[in-house]
Amino acid sequence: MQLVYYPDPRLREAARPVKKVDAALLEAVPGMFEVMYRARGIGLAGPQAGLDRRIIVANLTGDPAQKEAERVFVDPEILSRSGEKREEEGCLSFPGMSVTIVRAEKVEIRYRDLEGKEVRREAEGLEAKLFQHEIDHLDGILLLDKMTPADKKQWSSLLKELEAQYRSRTRRSRPARAPKRASSDEKPVRT
Repeated sequence: MQLVYYPDPRLREAARPVKKVDAALLEAVPGMFEVMYRARGIGLAGPQAGLDRRIIVANLTGDPAQKEAERVFVDPEILSRSGEKREEEGCLSFPGMSVTIVRAEKVEIRYRDLEGKEVRREAEGLEAKLFQHEIDHLDGILLLDKMTPADKKQWSSLLKELEAQYRSRTRRSRPARAPKRASSDEKPVRT
């Protein structure tokens, strides 16, 4: 499992609801944590790991040794928002970028855990920011969509670099082209 970087189109697609936690999803969770920790993050949404599912993994400490702080949120949704906070925010899919974003200070959330138990509660501070950021990913909304024109100008060289890296990766991973057909005056080679 690898981290998905901008401008990969999978990041723009709304993730599908989980409906039922199956073996494949349970097997994906440790890989999602590994990807998150490798990138030194505190949260990761399914699409960022190449999964078209509404799932978030998080550890607000960012410390892989603190397993007791690991959380998994299935089909999370924000029910209400209150307050407003302007803070710097980064994103694992935009490495090295940090912009000021306006988010709600508190959110009321609903999700299921891996056992299927529904949870409804409030989150505030860093946890509220995490839910808003990761649920944006589940809806195909990126940090880029929250940026001001000035932010986009400031980060334009990094965005262009990420776009060039993506084009380079996708060119390398394309299957080889079929051999050119022989013209009518060329004799085909027989083996």
